[in-house]
Amino acid sequence: MLGSRLAYSTGLPAVDARDDFARARRAYLTARLGRCLRRRRSLPDQPRTLSDSGLARRAARASRTGVIPLSSIVGTVEPSPHFDARFRPASEHLRPRWERVAVAQRKGLALPPVQVVEGSDGYYLIDGRHRVSVALAAGRRDIEARIA
Repeated sequence: MLGSRLAYSTGLPAVDARDDFARARRAYLTARLGRCLRRRRSLPDQPRTLSDSGLARRAARASRTGVIPLSSIVGTVEPSPHFDARFRPASEHLRPRWERVAVAQRKGLALPPVQVVEGSDGYYLIDGRHRVSVALAAGRRDIEARIA
């Protein structure tokens, strides 16, 4: 699993970010090929989405900032074809932004917390797919979040 590997460093953040993205894309393509060869879909290609009529009410209420485990993020509020269920990049289209986030993380720059809403089975992302994807690719276990 990609998230269990720790990112290595050459000392050049841009080169490392490019390599991180390539590894994350290979992990996505390998998982997709494996599902095709088994002719079953053990995991959906896209993250689960939250379909709850109370979502607007929860998202509008006062939120708090905290650190949450990445493993507790189970889906997104809105669907995206650009990431799979494990937030691996499913499209080359993501490369420039994904690499910018990875470079910022490797340089130790402060990134804004991701925004999540708490569902009955875990957290659903409102904003922050790239940050979650990069954090998982780097082997991080948790992430700062604004929780609604």
